[in-house]
Amino acid sequence: MTEAAGRSPAPPFSPTMAMILQARELEARVEAELGTLGLSLRRFGLLGHLDREPGISFSALARRAGIKVQSLHPITDALVADGYVVTVGGVGQGKAAVLELTPTGSDVLDRAKKLVEALDRDLFAAPEWAALSAALRGIFPSLRYR
Repeated sequence: MTEAAGRSPAPPFSPTMAMILQARELEARVEAELGTLGLSLRRFGLLGHLDREPGISFSALARRAGIKVQSLHPITDALVADGYVVTVGGVGQGKAAVLELTPTGSDVLDRAKKLVEALDRDLFAAPEWAALSAALRGIFPSLRYR
């Protein structure tokens, strides 16, 4: 069917939609790679926050992660069960528990960072992607995941 026969013309290129679609694909790829370590993107992010700010409270960590404290508890319970995180304090009224990364948690975080670094090298090796990487660094100069 042709445009003249009632078919809508192709929509114009949208950089916004291109970024959204590519982001979904990249997120799925990162999730798959992190899954080989038993991590998700959310768990990786939480470990990174704990690495940068040892002793962070549940409420502060939830704020940084953009989730409610109630949603954070099951995730941190799993991180504790895996031996990646320990809770310190919190006994008694008014004493907030804080979270700290364990040596095992530090190790899995380092391995996860290496996976992401390898993806960065592989995905952004082509000249067009290298240019996109440079543009993103220019737009978000202070954005760091480590």
